[in-house]
Amino acid sequence: MKRGIVYACSHLRWIDETVHSAASCRRHMPDLACQLFITEALKNEVGEGIREHFTDTIVIAEAGHPQRPRFEATLRTDLDQAIFIDGDTLFLSPVNELFELLDHVDIAMAQAPQYFSPKAAALGLFDIMPKVSLAQPEWNTGVIVARVDEAFHSMVHEWSALFEKCRAAGFSMDQASFRSALVTSRLRFTTLPNNYNFRANVENSLAGEVKILHAHGDLEKIGGYINAKQSMRVYTPQRAEIYGFMPKPISRP
Repeated sequence: MKRGIVYACSHLRWIDETVHSAASCRRHMPDLACQLFITEALKNEVGEGIREHFTDTIVIAEAGHPQRPRFEATLRTDLDQAIFIDGDTLFLSPVNELFELLDHVDIAMAQAPQYFSPKAAALGLFDIMPKVSLAQPEWNTGVIVARVDEAFHSMVHEWSALFEKCRAAGFSMDQASFRSALVTSRLRFTTLPNNYNFRANVENSLAGEVKILHAHGDLEKIGGYINAKQSMRVYTPQRAEIYGFMPKPISRP
């Protein structure tokens, strides 16, 4: 059984964050594989030195979807069980228990902070994808824990095809397509608490320790602020700003 963490990066803007996240992963879980899927163009920009930060570096010619090499990563990793994770993250603690979930389910993710995308709804995207109940919210795809097998690959292919429809309609986020692809697949899924994918750029409530922080900015300071208490609490970026820990706004190339 080969387990590990999988990153994917295609733009120079995100590479420093990705290396920083990988360092936190290897610090807390040194026995896990830590893979990076990187486009050939980006590898040429950053050089061979990038390899020292990961146990495996896999070069792909180019991302099938612009700025979304995660599809290649999910389909080409040689891991049996993986945590697919965005580069703008920080491991604040070990999270080996996430793999224990895969004894009972095939895939797990945290709910997206929003119910589902209002822009996707306005564009009519939910009408051109497989029907899913309005009661099913979106998941955030920045942290995905999965058993990597044929059924998972089948879901990823469907996700990619639906995402292509969304892109053609002018929608560049991949969570609406993931929602439809997963719910209509045969995978058994569960939803993680936001302790394992805490989006610090938006309002959140939580209890206990945040173990994976997801935001841009000084994540060590943000994490220290969030975890200063363990009781049930409400977090707002505006409140964090008072203490100088305001996450940077999300921006995309």
